[in-house]
Amino acid sequence: MKKTIYLFILLFTTSNLFANNLVIGTPTYNGTANTLTFTIKWDNSWRVKGDQGPNNWDAVWVFVKRQPCAANGIWSHALLSTTSGDHAVTSAYNLIVDAVTDGMGVFIHRDSSTNNQIGSMANTSSVTLKLTNNYNPALVGSSTTSDNFKVLGIEMVYVPTGNFYIGDGRSSNSSNFSAGNTIGAVQINSTKQAQGLGSYNNYVSNPTYGCVVPLPSTYPLGYNGYYCMKYEINQQQIVDYLNSLTYDQQAGRLAVWSRTPNGANIYWNNGNYRQFILTTTAGTNNTVPAIFGYPGGYSWCAYLPAAHMNWQDLTSYLDWSGLRPMTEFEYEKACRGTLNPVAYEYPWGNATDLNMNYCANINTNTATEGFSQALNGLVHANWDGGPARSGFAATSSSNRVQSSSTFYGILDMAGNVYEQCVGGGTGYNYSTFTTANGDGVLTKTGLANTTGWPSDGGIQSGTIIKGASFYSNTFNYFQVSDRTFYGGLTNNNSLNKDRSYGGRGVRNY
Repeated sequence: MKKTIYLFILLFTTSNLFANNLVIGTPTYNGTANTLTFTIKWDNSWRVKGDQGPNNWDAVWVFVKRQPCAANGIWSHALLSTTSGDHAVTSAYNLIVDAVTDGMGVFIHRDSSTNNQIGSMANTSSVTLKLTNNYNPALVGSSTTSDNFKVLGIEMVYVPTGNFYIGDGRSSNSSNFSAGNTIGAVQINSTKQAQGLGSYNNYVSNPTYGCVVPLPSTYPLGYNGYYCMKYEINQQQIVDYLNSLTYDQQAGRLAVWSRTPNGANIYWNNGNYRQFILTTTAGTNNTVPAIFGYPGGYSWCAYLPAAHMNWQDLTSYLDWSGLRPMTEFEYEKACRGTLNPVAYEYPWGNATDLNMNYCANINTNTATEGFSQALNGLVHANWDGGPARSGFAATSSSNRVQSSSTFYGILDMAGNVYEQCVGGGTGYNYSTFTTANGDGVLTKTGLANTTGWPSDGGIQSGTIIKGASFYSNTFNYFQVSDRTFYGGLTNNNSLNKDRSYGGRGVRNY
């Protein structure tokens, strides 16, 4: 069996950047050194500091899956060395590799010598990753140098440690405190993170709107630094995920659609909402998993956000990739950054709705799929045609408002598809949620099994919906601090596949 080639391409921009391409080349395995070597490049990377912008950078979260040839299609998550010095990158762009404490992957990004630099990495860099002998789950079948490997990459943005505000004192069901706080907002600082936010009355005005149990110091309030996905999970990422599951895990995820992997079934095929994932090769009952892809002529769907995602779909993908769900507090920080709140503000920093009803080329198959014109953002309301392509067709004069990006350069935090977060109220206890990341191990039916994560969405589930979607027709839903859905919705529970629900993941080190 030959090595797997993994090619991953996305389009994005931050405040003043152009469209982006991430390409990971063919991995080469060295059995003696137990290493994988591959090339990587992407356009319009950045690292900024001081008067050039927030002290942050973009990065690629890289992780590895391995399939022994005798394993009958079973893929396992390869744990990497937790020592950064065991990995190497040869680059003209001063890239570095940051290992993480659980070995689930690495972050690749510019080093501190490139502060205040923005630019494309047109030439490939060579990366060598040191594997350990541990896998989640354990490898099934004997391993050889002919095993298949997948090297996968997800573009991320670093949100640095620091103070920020939650609530704007105006938006629906947000905090309503005026004494000593900017227009009713509540500041999250090191003391609050170290001691915990505590009782509901420290952050909302009504017990119905908060957690039934005081939030402890282990709950991620957003003060500590974390990485956030640049874009919502897209259809290609779902294809890659499905193609590494066992037959039984695939069957578990398809069950909500009343479909199985052993026929010419269609998974997320809904032409009205631009979702076209299907089984290109049927599986064999309980043994050989199906292969997923797109129908002929629909490869452009790879660039579109995955809608129809319930909470279990989202958390399964995040567990599989070594990420975790974000809290509603982390959502606000990723949008607002260190700035004072603006009443009724959107993620691009003001209260202007950006003519949300218009988005150019929204229903075409062209190379500019879903890109909007300047001053129209990528958010659009009450249009029943599915999400737009992630990112923004920027020019050299584009700014944060025109690209509808957050303070830190994260895209599509309002519009496209709903962001599913941990939080809310209505008497549910979600205080046990921590920064625990996924470990690559799913249950037999393909569910996440990370301790402390809400197991399902829906009413009183400990989940909250933020950022609105392409089908939202109420502008306040798009606002950073809006908590209209603090009680959760049935639309994202395990029995539903709503057209406008998606999400993204975050990760601490």
